[in-house]
Amino acid sequence: MKKAIVIGTLLLPLIAAAADFTPLAVKPGLWEVTMTSKIQLPDAMLANIPPDRRVQMETMMAGRGGQPTVVKSCLTKESLSRALDFSADAKKTCQYKLVTSSASKQEVDVECTANGKTTVGKMTFEALSPESGRATMQMMQDGGTKMNMTMNSKYLGPDCGDVKPR
Repeated sequence: MKKAIVIGTLLLPLIAAAADFTPLAVKPGLWEVTMTSKIQLPDAMLANIPPDRRVQMETMMAGRGGQPTVVKSCLTKESLSRALDFSADAKKTCQYKLVTSSASKQEVDVECTANGKTTVGKMTFEALSPESGRATMQMMQDGGTKMNMTMNSKYLGPDCGDVKPR
């Protein structure tokens, strides 16, 4: 009996958190996601780079961050029943923790670890309508490198074709 009470007490916060989850009010199916990002290296790191190399690096980073990337994503009823992540994290290097969820907005804390470095941040997804959405993500890596990403999403239709579900 004591075991049941202890287990029930430990599970109660998880059950309460699950009860608070409200899926985003968007349509399941194929979505097109246009992402832009900006990477900002810490001043202390840039100060140690020779001026000509620094200009070259800043130009390269601005070019990489300024070009939008367009991907297709398949959202199913199942994937909409949990926090969205829109990442291609095949190596499972990131952990996602739902902070808040409503029909119009989700906030998720993100922590990624790769090559001995940890990156933490927050992603916010807004359902602008059942067929459009916008997300922002702010991340900071050990050492002070910052990344800001914006994602605009539009619904393409109910059939995902050959795009695998999230």
